[in-house]
Amino acid sequence: MGRHLNEKYLDEYALLDKSCAEKFDVPTGGVTEYINRLNNARFAPDRDSVLTSLIRYRTLRNSLIHDPAAMKRQGEVRKDDVSWLRAFRRTLLRKKDPISRYLKKAKRFVRMRKLKNFLLWLLALILIAGILAGLYFYFLPSIGA
Repeated sequence: MGRHLNEKYLDEYALLDKSCAEKFDVPTGGVTEYINRLNNARFAPDRDSVLTSLIRYRTLRNSLIHDPAAMKRQGEVRKDDVSWLRAFRRTLLRKKDPISRYLKKAKRFVRMRKLKNFLLWLLALILIAGILAGLYFYFLPSIGA
């Protein structure tokens, strides 16, 4: 059971790694790239729990790959670990993961800031136009006399 579960874990990890690599357009190390970006996205939703899990799963994967005896051991990998990797990959593909949600909020923030700046400039132009129009009509009677 241990070796079979370990192999399932490695398969799911490989699929997640490939999905992350495609998301960030890197040739290899997709999970590592996701971890690095998550470290930089301090305000990403669910950042801490996902970051902790990904670091743990990457360490476990490295242990299974680099230690020949690790594949035969039981107890390091649980069914929940395989399920979490599968669920997170689905979340990643639906763009509901922390990085995707963070980027969506960041884009919305930038759009709102641009809109506010535009409205402030428009208001300033209208105000200046109103002042100039008022001055024009104020001095118009004295020009005609």
